[in-house]
Amino acid sequence: MDQVVQWEIKDNVGIITLNRPEKRNAINGEVLAEIEKAITNLGVNAEARVILLQGAGPAFSAGIDFNYLGHISGEDGRPPGVRLREGIAAIQALLNRIEHLEKPVVAKIHGFCGGLGLELALTADFRLASETATLGVPEVILGLIPDCGGTTRLTRLLGPAWAKELIMTGEMISASRAYEIGLVHYVYPENLLTEKTQAFIAKLLQRPPLALGLAKRIIDLGFGLDRMTHLEMEGYIQSLLITAKDFPETLQKGLASLTRKK
Repeated sequence: MDQVVQWEIKDNVGIITLNRPEKRNAINGEVLAEIEKAITNLGVNAEARVILLQGAGPAFSAGIDFNYLGHISGEDGRPPGVRLREGIAAIQALLNRIEHLEKPVVAKIHGFCGGLGLELALTADFRLASETATLGVPEVILGLIPDCGGTTRLTRLLGPAWAKELIMTGEMISASRAYEIGLVHYVYPENLLTEKTQAFIAKLLQRPPLALGLAKRIIDLGFGLDRMTHLEMEGYIQSLLITAKDFPETLQKGLASLTRKK
């Protein structure tokens, strides 16, 4: 039986592939557990310097599997909603782990990317999409809201106005529209998406991993801080980088690279 999530390390890239193509990679408990295993392993493996999220088959992900939603929202003898809140909290914790990795995370999006599927993609630092991709959070149409980062990450990424439009209309939007509002970084023809994603990742792999990881952390941590605290954090991070044992070698390589580009 094929694994519902496949993961491997190839050329310094930790590749995580949702692998339920017959279900358009709908996310259930088994998928979540396998993603957690992949993140646990890839997160501590120095060989995996960039993490790639992708989906097998015709879609990135159709969102949550409704059979699984029924399971975690069912009664278990406790007051109504307790079991569901626990299930939501567990998913949120997993997505937070992905977001907090001190490694670049890239989502390669094709086909349908909606609901929990988009919330998963929002944990990535970079989102690259095919021209035929559609993205959105249609939960409100079902009388629900996005509950695993949709309202929080979308608002922080796009601002309240665009977050409200996506969430309150529930409409799926095209990749080109997603690019216009800043939801994805790049849009490519379907047949070039893999090639272009590999080229983008190759640029990240050329950067020193310690500086890359700490740059990500200070951007994420500093976003909600006051300006002076954020500035002070920059000094602390810089002091760690410049006193690192391999900094002289890293500096020389970087200077040589910049010289070649000139």
